[in-house]
Amino acid sequence: MAGRERSPDDTVRELIARDTACQLLGIEIVEVTPDHVVARMTVTEHMCNGAGVCQGGMIFTLADTAMAMSASTTDEMALATTASIDWVRSAYPGDVLTAVGTMRWRARRPSLHDVVVTNQNGEEIAFLSGRMQRLGGTISGFLDGTETLS
Repeated sequence: MAGRERSPDDTVRELIARDTACQLLGIEIVEVTPDHVVARMTVTEHMCNGAGVCQGGMIFTLADTAMAMSASTTDEMALATTASIDWVRSAYPGDVLTAVGTMRWRARRPSLHDVVVTNQNGEEIAFLSGRMQRLGGTISGFLDGTETLS
């Protein structure tokens, strides 16, 4: 049984509100359209390695969030099956990173996504490419408790 209808924006924002990892890292959703999702995170000292550079895993988490949310705009349950990232520039405390996730291709179950991460100066930090797999069911039903993730 499907849950109540939500706009793509409502769906993505409700998912993020429930995401404790995103809350911990301060990841926020800036924009949601049927074509892409924009997520933002400010790098803190707690996100950096011993050299004072933002850990790549923190940047990957931001990019992964943008990818997952770009798949969620269709209200279909999906999980990432693969993702690869190329870091091309370092990020430092105080940098504001923006990740733009776009669904590039979609079939019945799989979809391919690209994410570009930039800093506050528009400099490219990382590129992520990934694949999502639809599981059946709706996010709305999951959020309402009428469907489960299986």
